[in-house]
Amino acid sequence: MNAHDYAMTSPCTARLASVVPARVRFGEDGIPFSLDYDDLYYSTGGGLAETVHVFLQGNELPARFRGAGTFTIVETGFGTGLNFLATWDAWRVTAPLEARLHFVSVEKHPLLPRDLEAAYRRCAELAPLARALIARYPPLLPGFHRRHFEGGRVTLTLGFGEAAELLASLEARADAFYLDGFAPAKNPRMWSEAVFRELARLAAPGATAATYTVAGQVRRGLAVAGFEVDKRPGFGRKREMLVARFASSARMSRGVAREALIIGAGLAGTSCAERLAARGFRVSLVERHPRAAREASANPAGVLRPAVSPRWNVLSRLTCVACDYAWAQLEDLAGAYPHPPWAASGALQLPRGPRHLAQLHQAVERLPADFARLVEREEGARLVGAPVNGEGIWYSRAGWAKAAKVCEARLEAAGARVLPVFGREAVHLVRRDGCWQAWSAEGRLIAQAPVAVLANGAQACRFLPAAGLPLRSVRGQSTLLPARSDRPLRAVVCREGCMTPAHDGVHCLGATFGEDDPDPSVRVEDHADNLRRLERMLPGYGSGWKPSDLAGWVGFRPVSADRLPIAGVLAEDLYVCTGLGARGLAWSALAGELVACQVSGEPLPLERDVVQAVAPQRFAARERSAVPASKVPSEDSRGRKKPLEW
Repeated sequence: MNAHDYAMTSPCTARLASVVPARVRFGEDGIPFSLDYDDLYYSTGGGLAETVHVFLQGNELPARFRGAGTFTIVETGFGTGLNFLATWDAWRVTAPLEARLHFVSVEKHPLLPRDLEAAYRRCAELAPLARALIARYPPLLPGFHRRHFEGGRVTLTLGFGEAAELLASLEARADAFYLDGFAPAKNPRMWSEAVFRELARLAAPGATAATYTVAGQVRRGLAVAGFEVDKRPGFGRKREMLVARFASSARMSRGVAREALIIGAGLAGTSCAERLAARGFRVSLVERHPRAAREASANPAGVLRPAVSPRWNVLSRLTCVACDYAWAQLEDLAGAYPHPPWAASGALQLPRGPRHLAQLHQAVERLPADFARLVEREEGARLVGAPVNGEGIWYSRAGWAKAAKVCEARLEAAGARVLPVFGREAVHLVRRDGCWQAWSAEGRLIAQAPVAVLANGAQACRFLPAAGLPLRSVRGQSTLLPARSDRPLRAVVCREGCMTPAHDGVHCLGATFGEDDPDPSVRVEDHADNLRRLERMLPGYGSGWKPSDLAGWVGFRPVSADRLPIAGVLAEDLYVCTGLGARGLAWSALAGELVACQVSGEPLPLERDVVQAVAPQRFAARERSAVPASKVPSEDSRGRKKPLEW
């Protein structure tokens, strides 16, 4: 069993269950009707008016928004998204500018973007918000997807799948619930005991709930779960509706000091810094180099693409949602650049052999075609602009980026809330007087804060709380191929390694994978190795280039024992974000969001089992299992080192 295989055999491994889009018919009045549940999405008396009456007023909103800091709403049944849009609209005109709204919603049969557009045609007052939602609507993949709106003031976490399963995997504290599934008689699973049990688990002290239905099973389910239930006048033809309040006063959350210390200013550190700054934290960003992104994140160009497998395993789930989130973030950051140093060019993944090709066939059969699809050799060549060695998977939402520029863009977006402390190396980290303190080798205090994040790659292990993490530094050499007018390349191509389209006059090809290899120099033999990989991807493309004539770049990437990132809580008010390996561009944005949510006590952006799969504590648990992670071999059956691109 190799490291990749071991990482994929976990409770998170399951066969992909396709997300089935909603089947919708629109009446002459424009109101959508569900063919799946034989029910209307909202009242004929007016969808927006019903939303305001039942869900906003039923939860005493927007009055509660006026004094809010962070406010969380959990909804069962996203439907057309009308409740979200109405809540967003109320929040932006009522809540304080520094306040943040989290809207978490689940949906088994999500509408397609074209159906959302049709649903909003008669809702002119919400048209700008509707366009923004449709533009950022996630791919129809199982699990949670996160989007930010209103400059970060509004966050939507949208989960596709069964309500009970998604709610059970959610980590959040809800201030209000919108119970908006189809009628209990039409969709009983949405109103099950399991759903009510999860509502109670998620409820903050004094949480409220509202729903249009007064069905007996709903009243009883809420009461058994610990809610005090009352009837109120309903909307339109409905004589009554329900409101409820969670009776428990337990689980009071403590306040969070809005200061943080981060060690490391690469992709991981700048992501954590920007995400914390977006929540109002003042961040001291400590970096031993005089500039950000001077080590592994200095790669001239990296690749952003998903990774799929026949089983919906941790790697597939994480990379798919993380890549999608990363592109959404880059779209937000692109406004500062007339010509952004990244591009969603698309990416073609070619198989390593017949067995891998068969796996790719199985992987894409249940994925939406606009996310990943198989293409024949001829179409692949047309998409990338050069002959390819066979069929492969085309990812339309994939591409390349200059990692250092991404780091710079994040710091620019964070603004004055991030204080760069560059050119200072932290060698000691101690907790004293309620603060984490970073000290230099000369015994000087560099920076301190109540919360600290270790984001300095494999160097994180030098600090005692992280000393046991199974991290290693892996050497990777990229080859820089001069662009040629007779050899255009329009998209990323991947097999054992990757090749990017030309930017700043060069293609980036690589990278090698060298464990226990501390050599920082560029080597001719590694250029030759990269060119051999290029020939297996794009036959004839590398002809005419001599390895001895080529420039290159060498970096050392932090890789964990199971090759998944390490992100989460290490000790009291101490967090870690590292182990991103060759997927720093793909993983860092969502890893930073995860850490920032854990620090601030906000809803987590990933399902609970995925959070556990990347948590640093997983290695201690595996040491007690039959195959400890620290002992997992990183070689194949022939004793060869496994490549970082699996």
